[in-house]
Amino acid sequence: MKSYQSIFAPFMERHISLKRGLGYKCVDMGYSYSLFDRFVLIESISSVGITKELADRWAMSRPNESPRTRYVRIAHVAQLCEFLCTLGYKSHIPRLPRVQSCHVPYIFSRQQIVAIFAASEKLMLKCSRHETSISAIPALFRMLYGTGMRLGEALALKDIDVNLNDKTIFIKGAKNGCDRRIPISASLAEVCQDYRTHRDLYAYPKQSANTFFRAHNGEVCPRRSAYTWFRRILSESDIPHWGKGIGPRVHDLRHTYSVHALATMAADGLDLYYALPILSACLGHRSLDATEQYVRLTADMHPGLLQDLNAVCSYVFPKK
Repeated sequence: MKSYQSIFAPFMERHISLKRGLGYKCVDMGYSYSLFDRFVLIESISSVGITKELADRWAMSRPNESPRTRYVRIAHVAQLCEFLCTLGYKSHIPRLPRVQSCHVPYIFSRQQIVAIFAASEKLMLKCSRHETSISAIPALFRMLYGTGMRLGEALALKDIDVNLNDKTIFIKGAKNGCDRRIPISASLAEVCQDYRTHRDLYAYPKQSANTFFRAHNGEVCPRRSAYTWFRRILSESDIPHWGKGIGPRVHDLRHTYSVHALATMAADGLDLYYALPILSACLGHRSLDATEQYVRLTADMHPGLLQDLNAVCSYVFPKK
């Protein structure tokens, strides 16, 4: 736990301990509290309680700060204010600013997905460096597309988490602090088994042998390496990349999985009232609201399903 120096130090430490006890990682909150701790020291605050004036100064925009970063910074201190109020210390709870995301997810076509898989396998055959992680990339990208899990979740998988007999993957310590077990298809299980067999031909250090995705030298497959290979695979697949922050991104494999899964379920006649909670659970969302964007993206890409999807959304997601 971080060490704080201001008068709010014991309260921030206690709040983070309580949150971690509920399963939250609190990494971002710890960083925000470090900034707030330094801010309080500069402001020479000597009494417990966050006034409106102090909260307003904290909420002011900073140079080169993105709207999302500012929102998170304010939100964490707002939670601290609520915590102080429950302890009897009167504090002003700041209003959170509105943040509108302008990023539009890139949805790969099924033909592009096939091209990505083919390019990843072709590149794997060309590279034999001891420290490379390319041997893990074909299976990794198939898993991201076949399950919709986040890149960080996939790279954190342990061997024991991937049960190919039951065709399930256990995801522990996910973004929302909730563990989940998701099913995988027989074809993805076969890909994972082929990768595991190939991977185990190498001699690894014992301390690295418990991770599922590894570089040739036994180290954990680095996130940066996945991004680098993804850009190269896009180029090999003749899929244009428009720059950092624009995409397509590795995370768009998750978006693509969601849209393709919804489209398939709808085309197979599955009632979307049942399909949405299933997809939400597989993605690790805490509520159906977080899955709403995939319904709209599916409707945009598959106009034939528009009527059915709007019928569902009119009840599940009321218009504001």
